Amino acid sequence: MIRRTVAALMVATALFAARPAGERKSWNKIRYAGGTIAITTSAYDWNTTLTIATSPASIVLSIAPGTLFSSKQTVRIAPSLVTSISVGAAARRRVGEVGGAHLDGNLPPLFGLMQDNGYLGIVFQTDEGKPASVLLETHQVGQILAVLKSVTGKAVDDSP
Repeated sequence: MIRRTVAALMVATALFAARPAGERKSWNKIRYAGGTIAITTSAYDWNTTLTIATSPASIVLSIAPGTLFSSKQTVRIAPSLVTSISVGAAARRRVGEVGGAHLDGNLPPLFGLMQDNGYLGIVFQTDEGKPASVLLETHQVGQILAVLKSVTGKAVDDSP
């Protein structure tokens, strides 16, 4: 009786532990700090979600609005259309170089003292071929960068 129960439990565990072919990573404590996406966010709102799937490869950004009666805006980025990935002060610079990008008023620390590496910049091409960019602020930059590098095949720019 006990052997059957243990065997059934092991089979059920194996079935539930099985994953589909592609792995999916998701982070939800992110703040949209600027870019070319036309949405107004709050400086205190850390409810943006970034989801990266490896197979099929996709990057999905769900940006929470700053007002109560607006809906979330979802941005889908094909990894093949990503032009550059940057971190820290380089992220603000790269995202700001794209035409039409709007950045928040928080500037990085002066001369790199106590440099804040919590910024992550993604510059990409839209489906229409126009340049676009996203600046994200998060405490999970290292984890996100590792997955982004593997999905896009791009090197990370961290030079200020």
